[in-house]
Parts: sequence; structure tokens; C-alpha cells
Amino acid sequence: MFQVASRPTHHHGAIPEPLNLSMSHYQSPVAQKLNIPRRLARPSFSEPTRDAVARIDPALTGVPFEYIRTNLAGKSNQMLAALSLLTIPSSLPCAHLPPTLDAPIRPTSQVPDSSAFPTLILAILSSRSSSATPTVASFADKSSLPASATVPLYPASALVLASHCSLLPPLPKALPSNGRRAALTLPIIPLTIPSPETFPLLHAYLHTMRPDTLLASLLPALASSLPQMAAASSSAGSNKLVYVAQFSSERLLRLAHALAGAAFQRGGTQGAMSALMAHIKVINGLWQNVCALGVFDTELWGVMDLAWEVVLTAMTKVVENGKA
Repeated sequence: MFQVASRPTHHHGAIPEPLNLSMSHYQSPVAQKLNIPRRLARPSFSEPTRDAVARIDPALTGVPFEYIRTNLAGKSNQMLAALSLLTIPSSLPCAHLPPTLDAPIRPTSQVPDSSAFPTLILAILSSRSSSATPTVASFADKSSLPASATVPLYPASALVLASHCSLLPPLPKALPSNGRRAALTLPIIPLTIPSPETFPLLHAYLHTMRPDTLLASLLPALASSLPQMAAASSSAGSNKLVYVAQFSSERLLRLAHALAGAAFQRGGTQGAMSALMAHIKVINGLWQNVCALGVFDTELWGVMDLAWEVVLTAMTKVVENGKA
């Protein structure tokens, strides 16, 4: 089983410590000073290894990562179409987690290219309960899986993960095809991360490279006010700030005020702070997973920073309104 760190260390590439976001700190939101970092900390940059990518596809040996990522982002619609043809359970009991799963393929007249299909299934568990969490991604004994738990399953592309996640251990090679197309045999890889509940956000972003969709998920109350990008944007996967760059300081302030107003409708100052803390917890959970897996996509970090700024500014607005 893969295990991804959630604890900090003091060497190069250290992973930031998760924030203490207990609501007990905010019982008096009007007078209480918010004990939240002003900005999301960033670990030391690290690039995925070329060996990890070459292990999955030897033809990509020496190919620049930006080209690989841009090419994968351009295939996101094909990946979604291929995934829609597979029958994969959303979860399985840990006690009955098999090493592989046969995913039936629904017949269709337009079968996507074989490279568009997922190559593995991630079984996501939490690393928070571990008393000896390593500081980098590593393998762990499958016997450590809690037998009574149910684990969510996420079909994924090994190439997508290897090209974005610098702290993920080497992924297994794709299983050889048995020649029949009635089903796809996928290895199940148990993976522990700091925040399983927010993993769907990162999983979707890495496979679609849609910063607009991610931001709307982080700030759902503002979704209708956020700009959208073309599904096949040429900037997707380019590791450049394109989508986030269109947000001026004035626009961010308007979004923050709108978010504060929407949150205030949930029960005055106290209800608003509780609603905004829920946003903080989601962003923080995503941040923990991004740091633990070693993802350094510029647009992804830009979206997290933008959402963090909007929520913190909204909190300040709520507190100011409560004092008026």
C-alpha cells in the first residue's frame, strides 16, 4: 500500500503541518482573533522523476514534462468518455479488497483509444490515524488496512499521476491485455493521504486540468459568478497562471463580499463564520493532499491561493459587520 505523509520534517522537501481548524477557537467570532495562517505554505519544489514516467510509457523517456502534461490535458474528454463506459463500484470493504478488479466495458459504436482508459484504481484511506506516518510517500503492508472500513475507489491514469505527483512511489505497470474487450483488468492500489474527503477535488483536477471547475467546487456559493474556461483550453497542463491571472484585486474583493453575504444568510455572524470555516477546512484538506503528493502545478496552487484569499477576506468582512 502506498502511504503519503501528513507530518512535517525539517529537511529539503518538507511537508507543511496541517492547520488546527477546530471550531472551538471561534466560539466568539466577533471578538476572537482568527488563528488562521495568512497564506498557504508551500513545500520545497520537486519535479516528478523521469524514471517514474518511463516505467509506465518507455516512449516518453526524455520527453519534457510540460509536453506530457499538455498532451494529457488535451485527452481529458476522451478519458471521461472512456471512464463512462466502465462499470466500477464506488467503494469496497477493506476486508474484501482484491488486488485487481475486472471492470466491464459497456458496448459502444465509438470506442475511445485504449490510452484513454484508466490503468489502475486508487483505494483511498486516511493517514491521520497512523502513529508513525512517514514524511515521504512509501509502501506499507496491506495488512495495516482496517478490515471494518469501507474504502472509496477512484479509477485513475498512472501516467497522469506519475507526471504530476513527485512524492508518489513508482506505480505498477499496466496489466497486459488478455485480448478481450468485454472487461478491463485494473490493479487496486491502496493509498493513504491526509484528507480522503477532499481527494475527489484533486483527482478531478489532475485528470481534467480545469481550474474553473476546481474553484467553483471550493466556492460553490459563487459558482455562477466565476468565469469559465473552454473545455479544451490550449493552456491546460502548461503549468502557467492563465485562468487565475484574470482575477484583479477588485474582483477578488467583490467575490469576498458576495461570499460573506451568502454566508451571513445562514444565521448571522455566528452562522456565517461556521459556514466560512467549512470552506477553510475543504481548502486546507486539498492543500494537505497537494503537499503530501508533491503536486506543483502553478494553476492549481493559484486556485487554492485565490480561494483562501477570498474566504479570509469574507471572514474579515463578517467580523467587521458584526462590530458595526
